Amino acid sequence: MKKLLFILLLPFCCVSQTSKLDEKNGFGNYTFGTAPAAYKNLVLELDEGNTKLYTSPKTAITVEGVEVDNVNVTFVKDKLSSIVFNTKNSTGGKLLQTLKQLYGEPKVNSAKGIYEWVSSKVQLLYEAGRSSADAAVSIYSRDTLKKK
Repeated sequence: MKKLLFILLLPFCCVSQTSKLDEKNGFGNYTFGTAPAAYKNLVLELDEGNTKLYTSPKTAITVEGVEVDNVNVTFVKDKLSSIVFNTKNSTGGKLLQTLKQLYGEPKVNSAKGIYEWVSSKVQLLYEAGRSSADAAVSIYSRDTLKKK
């Protein structure tokens, strides 16, 4: 009987930390599904009808001890669908550790230097750079990806 109880309770005690991705449903100051008008200082870079790519101020993404560069946000049908940025000044390792603390251990493709967290609403990819001291980070709304 004790074994049966343990087996039944196991899924509840070991819920993945990736559910925290769903709670935020975005990253930094960004929330998926919001319109471009919800954000200040976006600069339109590419307009392809229903899809628009904007450059965003670096201050929109803040993680303690991590410097970011090249922040881009994409809106599909006026709803935020992706956030992409790079780390700089060798702060990628700090970001990776922070992501692991927040969202648990990722799926890892060590040959390519790719770390992936997937929740029901969000997919987050961390791709180590050539020196692996910095990285490219992509966060996607899975709802938007399904609707494309």
